[in-house]
Amino acid sequence: MRARRYTGSCLCGATRFSFTGKLDDLYFCHCSQCRKNYGLYGAFAGIVRGTLIMDKADRLQSYKSSKSTTRTFCGACGSPIAWDRKGYERVHVLMGALDGDIRTTGAKHIHLKDKGGYYRICD
Repeated sequence: MRARRYTGSCLCGATRFSFTGKLDDLYFCHCSQCRKNYGLYGAFAGIVRGTLIMDKADRLQSYKSSKSTTRTFCGACGSPIAWDRKGYERVHVLMGALDGDIRTTGAKHIHLKDKGGYYRICD
């Protein structure tokens, strides 16, 4: 995929973000933390650290979900925006928070041993 400008927001629109780059490092995470945080599993795109621009960043809240991982969400509506792990080259934004009809392929499923028994993976 070629580099382009992406935009996204939370559910209520109080927090907006953008970045320019490629959508890569795509995955669906089935770990128990993602299932509890997102209600099913997380769908993420890794973006180059430092390219994420947050508008109204004062509305953001964060939660340290482990020693090395911080999850960022809108303080107004609670919508998850991204997660960041110390030592990773990329910040991961939630695919569902991106604006428009994002078409991409190549996402991989991770942490399948933690997958919930109430859904099937069909791809």
